[in-house]
Amino acid sequence: MTGPAGPADPPGASELAPASTSASGDRAAAAGTNYGIISTGDGAAIDNRTVHLPAAALRAPADVVAPGALTNLPAPPSPVFVDRQSDMAELHAAVNDALPTTPSVVYGLGGVGKSTLALHFAHRHRDRYNPVWWIPAETPSSITGALAGLAAGLDPYGNLASASSAENATWAINWLQAHEGWLLVFDNAESPHDLEPVIGPLSSGRHLITSRRSTGWRRLARPLVLRTLPADAAVDMLVRLIDDSDDSGGSLLEEIATELGHLPLALEQAAAYIEYTAIDPAAYLERLRRYPARMFAASAPGSGGAAGEDRNHRTVARIWQLSLQAITAESPLAGEILRAFAWFSSEPVPRDLAYLLHADPFVVDDALALLHTYSMITLTRGTFSLHRLVRAVARTPDPADPNRAAELITAAREQSEGVMRQSLPGDPVFDVTGWGRWRELLPHIHALLALVNPEQDTRATADICFLASGFLQGEGHIGQAISYSRRAVDAFARICGPDDPATMAARSVQASAHRAAGDLESALPLHLRNVSDCERVLGPDHLDTLVARGNLAYLYTLRGETRRALELNRRNLGDYERTVGPDHPQTLNARANLASSCRAAGDLPQAVALHEQSCAEYERHFGPDHPETLTARSNLACTLEQANDLGRAVALHERVLTDRERVLGPDHPHVELARHLLSGARRARSGPGTG
Repeated sequence: MTGPAGPADPPGASELAPASTSASGDRAAAAGTNYGIISTGDGAAIDNRTVHLPAAALRAPADVVAPGALTNLPAPPSPVFVDRQSDMAELHAAVNDALPTTPSVVYGLGGVGKSTLALHFAHRHRDRYNPVWWIPAETPSSITGALAGLAAGLDPYGNLASASSAENATWAINWLQAHEGWLLVFDNAESPHDLEPVIGPLSSGRHLITSRRSTGWRRLARPLVLRTLPADAAVDMLVRLIDDSDDSGGSLLEEIATELGHLPLALEQAAAYIEYTAIDPAAYLERLRRYPARMFAASAPGSGGAAGEDRNHRTVARIWQLSLQAITAESPLAGEILRAFAWFSSEPVPRDLAYLLHADPFVVDDALALLHTYSMITLTRGTFSLHRLVRAVARTPDPADPNRAAELITAAREQSEGVMRQSLPGDPVFDVTGWGRWRELLPHIHALLALVNPEQDTRATADICFLASGFLQGEGHIGQAISYSRRAVDAFARICGPDDPATMAARSVQASAHRAAGDLESALPLHLRNVSDCERVLGPDHLDTLVARGNLAYLYTLRGETRRALELNRRNLGDYERTVGPDHPQTLNARANLASSCRAAGDLPQAVALHEQSCAEYERHFGPDHPETLTARSNLACTLEQANDLGRAVALHERVLTDRERVLGPDHPHVELARHLLSGARRARSGPGTG
């Protein structure tokens, strides 16, 4: 309970007055003062009558006993409060077990439920603490006003005195210093510095703070992070909020919860909209995907927020718009980082990618730290990541938000494509040292290419598709490799023209992907066209022309056209040796292809000799553990098996399996192939009828 509002503050009165050391406090000095009729100089007058206050009004703060069950907590929140038992238990332990001088601050992304958790905690402990006081802590003046309200609740006579809000707030601090058993909840604190004048002098009672800021609390409070809901709890929350007796929409609610990133405020917003508009979950999901900006801002009129706010002012779009305004005002680069990496995955992004956006690493460090401070990203020493819904909002144009204007979103998309292209390692087939980086970037490549409309593909996007297709073929993800290679061909043809070397190279990768999938009929016309186009545009001795011929020859081998394959591979090996030399990687590859053609044609002695030469050359050029070297050994083992040299074949297959498991990992497709080939060779060595 509180008394009526005190007099208006004079200018500058939002700052706390110095803590009183008098026996009665500043406000008591005005008690019992007699004022007469005061002329205003314009003929009007103010009748200030004599106010006679009882002796109780002169009590010192230490002598004032708090009325029973004194609280200003907002109305109890919605009973739908799911899966926060562990968070509540951690908060209970932190508040009740820690020293009074070490308050707890619950921090996290805007809309994650910090205020709701604090409000539930405060309501559950109303019998334990007195008073329990809720303090909006966005600004120093809001803190001062709430403390002045506490003073009025503690001292029913104080509001009749002529003290300012700052003096009343100071009186409240004096009271808190002299008493125990109270709980203050500072909600949505913007800055630790705003709380230091209040919390610093207090050595009794308990404090609880909520904030979007994750840093700066070390000297003042103990941080406790609040994360989004688990997937099942998010769905449960939607089910209970919507209260739909038809449970057939469970899978739709799962999709909605996933789309909203399991963020409690977004889930509440969705449920309120569904209930208010009386649409079904399927219609809401369709609107969310087609019109994300409008749905992030949509709310049900009149539905109160967790701490009593009007829900119209507490949508996902609104709270993050305010955060973005504060962030970009301090660091424009921070907003740029948020918009650019919104096109990446929610998986951790290598931190070095952010340094591609600005030449000064210190400016980047400050921008990342600021985003982390506002809980807009999760920052580690090596990575940073964006929540799914933060990504969705940051890349969605909104004319009402100057930080998400359409031209900024377009520029951010193109910037993200450029950053990804700059970050890709070298040749995904031969440069083994870059494979770890490829695997690290692959989730972000998939996310970026899924979000960018192919009609908007730039040269950077086309390069990403082209290179990623080559890497994915080696990883055994053939379907995705085909899709990306086809997209690369279309993009290069539109941007560079059908006869550009980049377009022809992409078509070669596309043909190889079809070939790897076993779709030889689709691969053949692509390989034939590539050879023809390369010879016409680049000339018969160009390296790309020789690569195109080698790919066609390998396809002939797979199709059983051994004579064509043998002739083309012999010609290609001679051309490579003449144009780029005997030690060039493509020359080594041509020799290996000729060996395979000889094996297919039944010339096993020649095939064994060429494969043995290839193994030695690959090991010398690439190293003994390079995947291409291991493939050369596997080809030799298969040829020895076909030549009935089963002892050597089995031993070599065993070595290949061991090396591939060590180099590629036990789950790689090439490891599974090595296991299969080894089993076949062992069965052949054991004789017919063995398993």
